[in-house]
Amino acid sequence: MPQPHEMSAQELLEAYRSKTLSPVEATRSVLDHIERWEPRLKATYALDPEGALAMARASEARWMKGEPQACGGYSLDGVPATIKENIATRGVPVPLGTAATDLTPAAADAPPAARMR
Repeated sequence: MPQPHEMSAQELLEAYRSKTLSPVEATRSVLDHIERWEPRLKATYALDPEGALAMARASEARWMKGEPQACGGYSLDGVPATIKENIATRGVPVPLGTAATDLTPAAADAPPAARMR
């Protein structure tokens, strides 16, 4: 069986439905994978492991009640995801690929970030 960080969104959602895996387990797997590779890849900008785990715990509670969140009729509730740094995420500066950018934290989520939350 693949590790959670190797599973597709569809596989994760099916595992959540069948209660063979939880969003917290999947998120921990992804965070462990990032921790192993990030020193070499330097691919993340504003990783927030505690925030990710908090969202995973909330998702897990919804799945346990059989009430996953949905947006537009489709649910990705509990599927770990990253958002590119040029998309405003509340509380995180948006560097726009240049050191000349003012690194003021974004006041609000851009629509894609809001939908992901």
